[in-house]
Amino acid sequence: ILPDSPTQRVGGDPLPCFEPHTHIHRLWSLDKVRTREDLIDWGRRVERIAESQQLPKVKYALEYKFDGLTINLTYEGGRLITGATRGNGIVGEDITPQIKTIRTVPLTIPFKGKMEVQGECYMKLSVLDEINKTTDEKLKNARNAAAGALRNLDPKVTASRKLDIVFYDVNYMSPDTVASQSDGIEWLKNHKFRTEKLIITSDIDKIIAEIEAVNRDALDFDIDGMVVKVNDFSLRDKLGYTDKFPRWAVAYKFEAEETTTVLKEVRWQVGRTGKLTPLAVLEPVQLCGATVSRATLNNYADIVRKKVRPGSTVFIRRSNDVIPEILAAVDGTGEGEIERPTVCPACG
Repeated sequence: ILPDSPTQRVGGDPLPCFEPHTHIHRLWSLDKVRTREDLIDWGRRVERIAESQQLPKVKYALEYKFDGLTINLTYEGGRLITGATRGNGIVGEDITPQIKTIRTVPLTIPFKGKMEVQGECYMKLSVLDEINKTTDEKLKNARNAAAGALRNLDPKVTASRKLDIVFYDVNYMSPDTVASQSDGIEWLKNHKFRTEKLIITSDIDKIIAEIEAVNRDALDFDIDGMVVKVNDFSLRDKLGYTDKFPRWAVAYKFEAEETTTVLKEVRWQVGRTGKLTPLAVLEPVQLCGATVSRATLNNYADIVRKKVRPGSTVFIRRSNDVIPEILAAVDGTGEGEIERPTVCPACG
């Protein structure tokens, strides 16, 4: 049986569990900025370091920040050996049988050395629509659908979701022949990996203009921002890392989607340390592809500041496109007041 035979993509028997997988090279998360001023400040810091070390003019690489699940593939001798989730960046979960069901993953490549390649697994929005037309239990959004399919122990479920993967980083290579992000993307294209468009420029203002020109509604996949990286790998080595992030890359996050709904009640919850936190119970509403019925209110002062009352119509958004947050109440809506607890709501 040839290693890249279509028969090797068919989902086999369900796995008893996922085994841990240690990545050869750490997969870093990215620091985030939310305004053009923050992005300009980041670019200036990078350029100051380059100038202080008499390095060539900085070139930036701009690419989509896909809203999916990060995966890391290991190849050796021209064959796919392992497919794994990101996990904590050092250790992930081995999901090789699930990865093999995805048609955009090459099972064999011309390169015969050992390498890791990083990408994002996602479901096309058109695929999500087609699946929801034929099933009673609707998938809420493309990201959760992709993550749930990849982490399902039954590879047949993964295969049925028709997932895609776009690749954007050569995470490790031996022998190493890639010297920049643009080199890496070109190398990936030439070795059967699917990539998206990459913009290279030394002008941070052009980067900002490209970000502002992005039309998310025209794409057949979800993105929650754009990623800006220093193109040259030798300069990346000079810039280095913090404890959490590389200094040579940053994620520009788009503004979270906002909407309004009605606050039904506030419940006080007792945290692990005894701290009381108010939880807002909302009329269910669709936001960023998910049904939201709960939202955070930080403390009693937050309730007063935002003029939140029972029955208020409230503005909500998903902070970082994840955590629902109440921004404020619409003036004049709601009746009465939300009372501060005088006894423990758990034990009285």
